[in-house]
Amino acid sequence: MGVTEIARALGVAPGTAFRGLDALQRAQFLGRHPAAPRYVLGATALAFRQGLLAQFPIRDVSLPYLRQFASATGETCSLHVRIGWYAARIATAPGTAEVTSGAMLNGIELLSSGFAGRAILAYLDRNHAAQHRAWMAARGPASPGLERDLAAIRARGFAQRSGPDSGVVFPIRKQDQAFAAVSIDGSGFAEGASKPGEIAEAAGLARAIEAVVRANPSLAYQPFDHLDPGQILLPS
Repeated sequence: MGVTEIARALGVAPGTAFRGLDALQRAQFLGRHPAAPRYVLGATALAFRQGLLAQFPIRDVSLPYLRQFASATGETCSLHVRIGWYAARIATAPGTAEVTSGAMLNGIELLSSGFAGRAILAYLDRNHAAQHRAWMAARGPASPGLERDLAAIRARGFAQRSGPDSGVVFPIRKQDQAFAAVSIDGSGFAEGASKPGEIAEAAGLARAIEAVVRANPSLAYQPFDHLDPGQILLPS
């Protein structure tokens, strides 16, 4: 974003915004875009991002599995974690088998609005599910057909989407409650186009990660679990 956009979003004068941005740039929280008069994340912010990623032990555990599956199938695999009532993608293994983490919290969605989020939401325990319903009710009307979709996910064990972003999403569970999900993007996994063998292979990826978590439950650690989920607000 540029100075004018930031000033407008904050409701302050451009000069005030510029002075704040200049201070953040000197502290390396921000940097200047090389080809435009805009600001990007700086080295300090990126270091915080990497430090935050490192607090999710499931990420390092999952990356070898994601990479192996992406290499074998050519499909892109991603890991999503629950943060409050949101799902955030924190790692991606492209079909080229080159693992990248992308931007921190790239692909944030409400649990109720996206397929990765719904795959997690379908496997929350009764207490968390009730808390989520109350939080959503305070925000407005519930998504049409949400409960029906969640029941369908539980019945088949995964979420499936069609269209330009077709793919499947499998929950990663600890003691039957999902705390993360693995998504596999590709037209071969579109609803109605996928084959049972391909779905079984993709399910095997998720179950392999779950097996590691069962053997070492600390890998399911979530750094924000001590906070009230309703007080966590992310830019979805």
